[in-house]
Amino acid sequence: MTVRNEPQPLVVNVDLDERAFLFPSGKSVTRLVVSTDADLIHFDAIYPFNTSRTSPRIMTLRLEDAREFALQLVDTVYNARTQHAFSETMRIDINVLANGYHLKIGDLNSSIDLYLGTSAIWRVCQGVLRAVDHISPIEAQ
Repeated sequence: MTVRNEPQPLVVNVDLDERAFLFPSGKSVTRLVVSTDADLIHFDAIYPFNTSRTSPRIMTLRLEDAREFALQLVDTVYNARTQHAFSETMRIDINVLANGYHLKIGDLNSSIDLYLGTSAIWRVCQGVLRAVDHISPIEAQ
C-alpha cells in the first residue's frame, strides 16, 4: 500500500496592475496571493492601503471547485465571453468587460467583486493552475 504524503504548502504571488479593485470594500489590489493548504486553495489580496482593516481573504476553494474555476477562467479569456463557475459550495461569475474582467464571487446578496485588468488576467490563470496542480493527486502512468 502506497501512502501519498501531503504536499507542502505552496504560495504563488500574482502581481496585478493599477486596474485591480475589490468591492464592496473599495480597495485597490496590488497582488493576489494564491496559497494551498491540504486540499484547499486560498485567495488573498494585498492592498496598498488598508486603514479600515479589510480582511485579505477573498475566497477559499476546494480542489475540485478550484479546478472548475480555473477552466472557466481560461475559457472566459480565450472566448471573450461570460462564464459561470458554480457548485454546491462555489458561485463565481466571470464577466468580460471593455477594459478587463469582473469576477463576482458569492451570491447576489453578499458578493465580492474583483476587477482585473487585461494585462494581469493571464498571470491570475497561471497562479490558479499552479496551485491546482500542486495539490492534485499524482496521475496514473
